[in-house]
Amino acid sequence: MDCQRITEESPVPAYQVTYSYWGRPMVSDEYGNTYFTFSVYFRQDEISPRLREILALGKTRRAALEEFFEVTTSRATAQQIVVDSANSTLCDGNYLDGNWTRTNPKCEDKIVYRRVASASPYIIVRVDPAASRIEAAAAASGPSRK
Repeated sequence: MDCQRITEESPVPAYQVTYSYWGRPMVSDEYGNTYFTFSVYFRQDEISPRLREILALGKTRRAALEEFFEVTTSRATAQQIVVDSANSTLCDGNYLDGNWTRTNPKCEDKIVYRRVASASPYIIVRVDPAASRIEAAAAASGPSRK
């Protein structure tokens, strides 16, 4: 009743744009690398004709390509469940042979949780094709007259 639909698609040519940046090493990286890269792929119809012309010429300076892309970053909020210390009661005790033993055996922990919004540990990076300054200026001035 709830079948997934799978569609086969043929590959299409795409342009790969690779970004690099320096950052703090990831905890999971045993080598402590601080240099990172990520790639974004664009179909031919997603980038401007002017950019395609520049790319067809071969090697181009990075700065010359910069104006063709808009990079924005954001950090979403994440909901977390935390212990509400002000409304919780934790019984005193000690570890004895690896087990928590309450000082007062009749004491019962009362743990209250609350939901809080905090900044997500992840950063969202969005890369969009942008019209070049020349194309934007031409579009702003209206259609050309001959």
